[in-house]
Amino acid sequence: MHLLARSLAGTTVAFLAAGAAALAQGESCTHDTLTIEGTPTAASFCVSGPPAAQVTVTETFVRGTQRLTRPLTIDVVPGASVTRAVDDVPLGELGSNEQLHLTIAYRGGVATLEHALLLPGALVLK
Repeated sequence: MHLLARSLAGTTVAFLAAGAAALAQGESCTHDTLTIEGTPTAASFCVSGPPAAQVTVTETFVRGTQRLTRPLTIDVVPGASVTRAVDDVPLGELGSNEQLHLTIAYRGGVATLEHALLLPGALVLK
């Protein structure tokens, strides 16, 4: 039980820190929590700057004390209300041999996690 409380506390602190950093940089961020191998993993998707033909989403995953940050470039479809991108995220830096298969939706300057599968096995996380 103490481990769960520490894990949740760490996830909460990571979300707050990511949120504070995003506000300071003028970023638009969305947040999710995914359970990977029984451990909560905080996920944030941040976009900085105005909408453009190409945007970069900064994906950040925090699991306990481990952190993985990576960019995802999305080519925005002109005139579309939403543009989706698929990303495969190896979780080795978070101490897992698994991989996330994500669908990210970009609309109006905001990137949102629509779907998440844990591979192998195609376990639906969202």
